[in-house]
Amino acid sequence: MNIFQQLVHLGKSGTSTGGYYEAMNNALKNISGNYTMLHYPLHVSDTDDFSCAQENLTRYCLSFVEPIKGKKVLEVGCGNGVQTKFIHEHYQPAAITGFDLNEGNIRIANNEKERRQVDTVRFLVDNAQDMKNIPDNSFDIVINIESAFHYPDKEAFLKELNRVLVPGGRYLIADILTTKKKYEGSQSGWKTKMVFHHWTLDQYTKGIAKSGLKLTKQEDITKGVIRGFRNYPYWFRRLNIPGLFRRWAIKIFFFINARLNIYLLQTRRQYYIFAGTKL
Repeated sequence: MNIFQQLVHLGKSGTSTGGYYEAMNNALKNISGNYTMLHYPLHVSDTDDFSCAQENLTRYCLSFVEPIKGKKVLEVGCGNGVQTKFIHEHYQPAAITGFDLNEGNIRIANNEKERRQVDTVRFLVDNAQDMKNIPDNSFDIVINIESAFHYPDKEAFLKELNRVLVPGGRYLIADILTTKKKYEGSQSGWKTKMVFHHWTLDQYTKGIAKSGLKLTKQEDITKGVIRGFRNYPYWFRRLNIPGLFRRWAIKIFFFINARLNIYLLQTRRQYYIFAGTKL
């Protein structure tokens, strides 16, 4: 891909949710030659690069549903599948399935699965609000990290989550919440393009209760995520990207994304983890 094509891909990130994930996948692969996770970073150490900070968030979220070894796991909204494979490699579930509504993400996930010859991981296209390919009472653990804010019908998602869990099964939802009821003006149009449907904390706790799921723990990790994003100058120093223009384009892309997310988390959003069980 030449520099002009890369700039076009990066420019798509703010025009649609599909464009955002396409741009992010390409930008992250340009750094190391490999796809990486697609979610926010969590600060643990100032010397963590972006990939390590993403792993920090995954590990912290999974601590809410451990033990995972020997369990059947479903990842709803698995993105490009990198996190699903990370769970497979580091937590040893009996089997793990990841699905996403974005066909491009699942194409990447299946291509990487074939390249790495992973047999006990399955990827498919499905809808979190209507999991047609997932049978009742079929998973011990369901995780959903940074995907539900795209769902217009989160009540349907929570009911489906309840349906596919075995009795006593555990769930984990890590999501970006809004502290405001409405966005006005041009932001409303942008939210529509990006398919943003943020819930408030009150909506989440009531929605979980209404679905029949038991909420056992919730935690606000906004400050840790903001600290993760604030570490971006360290990421930049570690980037070793060939080509002056390519390096410049990717650094600008990460700078804008980091600063925007810091601003939003400080002014109108929260990052929450919810965990519990099926009754």
